[in-house]
This record gives sequence, C-alpha cells and structure tokens, in this order.
Amino acid sequence: MKFTNMMGALLASVSFGAVLAVANPTVDAQASTKMSLASAPKKFQGTWYYYQNGHYNRYTIAADKTSYRNFNGKKWVTGHSPIKAADLNKNMTGIKTGKNNTLLFMNKGWLIDESWVNHTKSSALGETGTEGYKIVNRHYKGKTIKSLYVYAMWNVGNGEVHLQHYYKTKGQAKAFNPTGATEDFTD
Repeated sequence: MKFTNMMGALLASVSFGAVLAVANPTVDAQASTKMSLASAPKKFQGTWYYYQNGHYNRYTIAADKTSYRNFNGKKWVTGHSPIKAADLNKNMTGIKTGKNNTLLFMNKGWLIDESWVNHTKSSALGETGTEGYKIVNRHYKGKTIKSLYVYAMWNVGNGEVHLQHYYKTKGQAKAFNPTGATEDFTD
C-alpha cells in the first residue's frame, strides 16, 4: 500500500511540474518589432501621371525608391527617395542620417509614404507630412482602369490637403482632367 501511495504522489508531482513548466515558460516572450515595408507592393509600382496647367507631373514608384518630376511655377522640380525599412515603434524626428529615406507602411488599406525625419510612433494617414496611396477603379472609354488615388496632407493648420488621381498614361491623365485645373476632390 505504501508503495502505491508513493508512486501516486510521485506521478502527481511530476504531472503537476509538467503543467507548471508549460503554463509558465522560463523565457519571457518579447514584443515583436513592427517594421515598415522594405519595398513597395507590386500593385503600386510603376510610373503614374497627373495633368495640371498644361504639364504632366510624373510620380514613379519602384521596388526600392520613389521619384517625382513636377512642374512648379516656371520650372520642373525633381527628386527621389530610397525606400528603407525601419522600426515603426520608434520616433525618428530629428535624425540626421537617412532623413530623406522613404518609409512605407500599410494603414487601413492605404500605402503610407513618409520621410524618416517626419515619422513618430503615432504616424497614420492624415498626419502632416504623409501621403497615402490607394489603387481605385475608374472608367475610361468603356473599360475599367486602375488609378493611383493620392491623399497628401501637408499642413493641418491651414487645411492644405490634396486629393488627386494619377494614371498609367498621359492620355488617361488628360482625359480625366482636360482643363488642367487643380484636382482636389474625393472619390
């Protein structure tokens, strides 16, 4: 009888120890780092055109960089930014190296483009210095085409927000904005 009781107690203590080991692991799990995208999603990649005031502005999204060519006043303005992955949980305001790098992340179906130097932990669509992109369908000559819908927030104080559509061809860009007026409207 003593042997049976001892074996029962031993079995119970081993089982209880195994349950505790599974329930309370010895190594604490660390919070995962939320990183930005290392490259632009394929559906956004390509050259996109916007027609305004007799000129075609161009925005190119490649896998590893973004670039633009816009007519401003009486001259063309160009630029590009490399896309680099970074920790989204980190405030980067005031950084020196990489401040012109582009940070890409998805937020509620929008691809958000932001300079590293503007990024804070709370960055999202509609924050100053962000541009959001979404692919939407438009109808052109009886066919459905893809358009890059751009939501750019530049200055919350004076309400400077731009809502524009960019297109895959110059012909489509001009067809949807034949007068070349500033196109600020919601879809």
